[in-house]
Amino acid sequence: MSSKAEIAILIPHFNNPQGLLKSIKSIQEDIALDVIIVDDGSTNERINEVALDIFENELLKLHYIYLSKNSGIENALNTGLNYILNRSYSFIARLDCGDLCVSHRFAIQKKVLCADKALGLVGTYVKYINLEGEVVHSFKTPTSYGEVRNKMHINSMFVHPTVMIKREVVENVGLYPYGYPAAEDFAYFFKIIKTYKAFNIPQYLLYYEINPNGISLSRRKEQLNSRFKILKEEFYWGFYPCYGIVRNFIISKLPYSLIHKLKKILR
Repeated sequence: MSSKAEIAILIPHFNNPQGLLKSIKSIQEDIALDVIIVDDGSTNERINEVALDIFENELLKLHYIYLSKNSGIENALNTGLNYILNRSYSFIARLDCGDLCVSHRFAIQKKVLCADKALGLVGTYVKYINLEGEVVHSFKTPTSYGEVRNKMHINSMFVHPTVMIKREVVENVGLYPYGYPAAEDFAYFFKIIKTYKAFNIPQYLLYYEINPNGISLSRRKEQLNSRFKILKEEFYWGFYPCYGIVRNFIISKLPYSLIHKLKKILR
């Protein structure tokens, strides 16, 4: 069945139907959108399609893919990308369960991508919120391609659920890489910026929920190891690569509670 939507929003889901409900409810646009929800073998808390389908309308359509067992976010994301590539979508946006979109976020990102043929990916500024929806701190990501290329050697310069990517980028670069547990997005964005321009729109277009069960907290050690592996693979002798290696080594030795406090102070 063909769709009139140019944009597909990819959302992986695992045991978080309430977070998914909040994210879908936050989508407020005047353009056609298709939401591709990939359930990664949820066991305790499965998707409630009846509760979600009330948000469908002429412009917003929901599509569900159910994996038979939990196989990891990389596989869930790639399953969604393959589904999207087999259809006529021109843009692929990301969103995670629990995160909230500002009105017209996707229309704004599409307009920016369409204005520059060399541009392959855009992210946005982010406001971090707790489980009660209160803003904890704000995060401004780099708004120039040059700054992104340099600072990627420190950490990912894109907050994953803020990004929108042109279809051709995925066709040329490929799917999310395996072998980088809990840091597949960092590895993927590194691949993309080698071929395409990428930067962040200087607007707060997403509220990112800090969830104790999220990957950044529950798999922190694994994520740090993967990040260090990526930085070593992308290393060359220069200020940013050297600084990134040293910085990540120091971070790996600090408790997350201290890092979280420093982020709030520095941002």
